[in-house]
Amino acid sequence: MEAFKVKSIESQGGAKLLLFSVLALILLLLTLQWSQQFSLWHALVLIACGLGIFAGWAKLAAPEYFLQYDELGVCYQHQHGRWLLRWNDFLYCGIAQLGEQKLAYIGFKVTDYDSFLQRLPLRFAVRLMTEQRELFLSVVKRSCANGRCATDLMLTDALYDSGKAQYNGVRAAFAHRMRQLSAETGFDVFIPVNMDESEIQPLCQQINQLRLQLIQNTVT
Repeated sequence: MEAFKVKSIESQGGAKLLLFSVLALILLLLTLQWSQQFSLWHALVLIACGLGIFAGWAKLAAPEYFLQYDELGVCYQHQHGRWLLRWNDFLYCGIAQLGEQKLAYIGFKVTDYDSFLQRLPLRFAVRLMTEQRELFLSVVKRSCANGRCATDLMLTDALYDSGKAQYNGVRAAFAHRMRQLSAETGFDVFIPVNMDESEIQPLCQQINQLRLQLIQNTVT
């Protein structure tokens, strides 16, 4: 089966931004040699160059493809790690939605927590929980009728029992968060996307159709 890859917007334009920022910094340094004083304008340009170099380097460090799916399943590629959902591990994917509000995430309805959790790198799990904290807080606040129980819902048990295995620490916390997110959105794990809905919808349909195809072929 041919691997399908979806390009990451974050990785695009990194080389140009880095080169432009470095050239601007060099020009600024040359200008300072002929200038008698360091003005506010110089300071602003220096800050802009520094931010440009940092952003350009971050873009270069980001993976070229953020999503890949092949015979193994769906793989989310991140600068700090990756996770894999095998085709039998999830039921479907779609545009995540909270109430009537559509979110900038592709959500996956996971059916086999054990298969997913056991392959999830711990450091990457911590990173995801940190980066998606705003999403989690929005979900938790929505689940509280009076707006006062968010703190209680954020206090998860130290253990998680899937029925097949027990998890503790980071994996237990991640599993409890998956449960809470699923209760409000219908999805357990999420991939942030900077794409229009017109681009996300066909992508999700392709993944869902491919999953059904592969599973039917396996059964027959």
